[in-house]
Amino acid sequence: MRRWRTALISVAALAALLVPVQTAAAQGPKESPTRGLLSGPHFKLGHSKTKAPARAVAAADHAITLRGIDLDGQAVAPLASLIDLATGAEYPLTESAATLTGVVPAGDYSLTGIVLTGDPFAPRDLALYGNPTLTVAGDVDLTLDARTATEIQSVSPSATATEFHSHAQIIQTIAGQEISATVSGRPETSLRAWPSATTTRPYHFTYAEAKTEPANTRAYKLAFATTGRIPANLTFTATQSSLALVNTTYASQGLPSEGVGPNASLIDFDGIGGETLGLTIPASAPSTKQVYYTANGVRWKGSYFYNLDTVQVPENQTAFRAYTAGGTHSETFNKAAFGPTVSVGHGEGTIFVRPLVTDTGQQGNENLSGNTTRGTTGTVTLYRNGQLVGVSTNPLAGDFAVPPESATFQAVMSTQRNTGWSRYVKSIDARWTFTSAERPGDPFENQHRLLQPRITGAYDSSGRAPSGRTFPLTVAVERATGGSAVTSISLQASFNDGASWVTVPLTAGGTDRWTANVAHPFTHNGFVALRFNASDGSGNSVQQTVTRAYGLR
Repeated sequence: MRRWRTALISVAALAALLVPVQTAAAQGPKESPTRGLLSGPHFKLGHSKTKAPARAVAAADHAITLRGIDLDGQAVAPLASLIDLATGAEYPLTESAATLTGVVPAGDYSLTGIVLTGDPFAPRDLALYGNPTLTVAGDVDLTLDARTATEIQSVSPSATATEFHSHAQIIQTIAGQEISATVSGRPETSLRAWPSATTTRPYHFTYAEAKTEPANTRAYKLAFATTGRIPANLTFTATQSSLALVNTTYASQGLPSEGVGPNASLIDFDGIGGETLGLTIPASAPSTKQVYYTANGVRWKGSYFYNLDTVQVPENQTAFRAYTAGGTHSETFNKAAFGPTVSVGHGEGTIFVRPLVTDTGQQGNENLSGNTTRGTTGTVTLYRNGQLVGVSTNPLAGDFAVPPESATFQAVMSTQRNTGWSRYVKSIDARWTFTSAERPGDPFENQHRLLQPRITGAYDSSGRAPSGRTFPLTVAVERATGGSAVTSISLQASFNDGASWVTVPLTAGGTDRWTANVAHPFTHNGFVALRFNASDGSGNSVQQTVTRAYGLR
């Protein structure tokens, strides 16, 4: 049982959160060190899970000799994998001096290689070689000379945008196995490749590059895919009509960031697969940026996090998004109003309660910035059929032993915060009622979402709304797992940290959606507290009071 996790989040979301880019482990003694905003450059040579069995060398076998030459003209041993196309078995290659050697029977093989120039832990150049079908009918002696490879690059509609980060990848399927090789670079690490022959089996070459303008107000995230080969033309051009503009706001929780942080986007090449790649650009909070994305055949999932008062303030999108070529979209990270959401895992004789203390008002986003115990105290309490199960003094997590049978539960959260990195969510009192039975499998993966609100509006980039006017809020309620539509709802607001409350009228705007018009006074303490209640027709309910859910200016 894995009890060490403090948040129930998906693997993809975790990857987006913890590293600016989903980079591959370097082949060699260790990974290259992380520098600045990027976790690269890195390289990964994919290998088959099927290894060729030990065997006596037969008279009909053939010798394979691979040599490498780097950009400086120095002899270097390449990295390489040689896989039998018929069986998927990978044959070993032995390094000696600047060569790789092996012995294989006659047949057709996939050969993939990488030639490094410079320090293996910080290479100046990475050259990617791919031969989809190497026919071995005699001895093979092949030299991979990086000086003959072509530099891979992209051209954006902007003449002043320059590379910030890039990846090239070969993705192929051999005997039912998907195998990929990746090289990742940045301005001081160029990427190269040799064009290959064409094959009809699943074989793809992808290139992705992030570009930024000198003023850092515009950026490009570009992705290109070629099927069946490494193309002869390795300069990829993005036309303005092929891109989508995403006006991006990097909001703060009321306090500006200390420097810049990474805005990373994971890439899903539709139907191609391969290692998950990410492109990173820098951004401070609060700020805005025009970000152009490749639209056709590609989906994106973003994250953004910055540092303030030695705490990371991270948020990630929970699903991949497709953009319309030529269209204009908008996205905001750290968008008020702030408040709790919670996930529950139920299995292995235990209910695991994992709140996110300062989640945002946006559906489809998760903000984990509140998941630090510094300056945060409180409890998580669980009841089963009205009987106390237990109390956790960790306000960010509770693990409670319960019987497997279905029952009605109440998770109660009482939290107080005094942090130097956020002006919001000074206290939370919340109660979620739900029905649950133990589920098979990993309870951390089989998440059980509870009924909860997402409240947001046209705040500024510091999470504030104007004083002295009526301010519309969008109130969306996320259904509990297996739940039905909301049948009862109410909202109240306070402008003095809960000393007094006013009822906020709600106007239905569709299923589980309302508009709330909050009359902001001229006299206030600079913040708005929200008290929310909702229940559905399936027995789920939520009551929560959040002090300083958003600010007033």
